[in-house]
Amino acid sequence: MKEVSSSFNENNSINCIKKIDNNRIYTDGITKYTEIIRLTPLIVFIAGIVPPLVGSITSISLALLFHNADISNYNWQCGRALLPSLSRIINLPVERVFWQILILMHVPLRFLEISVQTERYARFENIINGKSKLHYLLVKTYTISGLLELVFITFLSVIGERENAQLHVICFYLFGTSGIIFMITNTILHRRTLYYCKPHGISSYYSKIIFLTIYCTIAPIMIMSFYFYFKKCTKYAYEIFAICEYFEVIVNILFHSTAYWDIKEKIVLCTRYVEKYINEPQKIFPFDEKNCHKVNESICRINIS
Repeated sequence: MKEVSSSFNENNSINCIKKIDNNRIYTDGITKYTEIIRLTPLIVFIAGIVPPLVGSITSISLALLFHNADISNYNWQCGRALLPSLSRIINLPVERVFWQILILMHVPLRFLEISVQTERYARFENIINGKSKLHYLLVKTYTISGLLELVFITFLSVIGERENAQLHVICFYLFGTSGIIFMITNTILHRRTLYYCKPHGISSYYSKIIFLTIYCTIAPIMIMSFYFYFKKCTKYAYEIFAICEYFEVIVNILFHSTAYWDIKEKIVLCTRYVEKYINEPQKIFPFDEKNCHKVNESICRINIS
């Protein structure tokens, strides 16, 4: 009989769950769990990563290939800009539809990812070193920065330049800042906990390091190029800023894709119906018509008080 180890409880003992009847019904001897919906890590990964990645690449590609004349070679205060910023791209009617639908589609699953990883990071702390205030602070920072990142990506997707240009720019930079904080805390927490989980813990960690390094390298270049263009009127500075924007969004999505390795072969997301477990072969109840509730012509449920 297959046993699936559950999480540590308060006294660090392990609960074992066994299958009964079929693959969707389990029990730990006390409670009976009936699975209603099951999502594998691969499905969650595809639904959470593919839409925003396709949405961002499609929006940028459509704008540069088919609407280049509408948003490129426009005249700013310091001369002509040959490449559009991401903000101008997602203001175009067609590109905006792709961006909003595909980017916002992944927000609920990202919320689910943050919830699951927060619980895992809090539970998987290295018990040899004991609980620490630093770990607790890192978990809280991870959760808050992750939620803020979702809030600001939603705001900057819905509130474009044509609605409120100043608010859009504020949301964009707050999105970038919360994203960096999220990546840093995520990487540190992973090194303290899931790094030791085979077979993908080390691969996920080094992938996080690579994407975090790229993200943190591009961010100051993007900020400085924006400054040099609007304050110093440096030639081609705005084009560098636009290219950095494109890469920042894509690298951000790729960093989040490493979560697949963190949950692969370790977590199954499911909705379950929970009820008290009764070992029916060991307990026989006399039939009593008073305890029989008629559901339809042929099905009765025995109510046991």
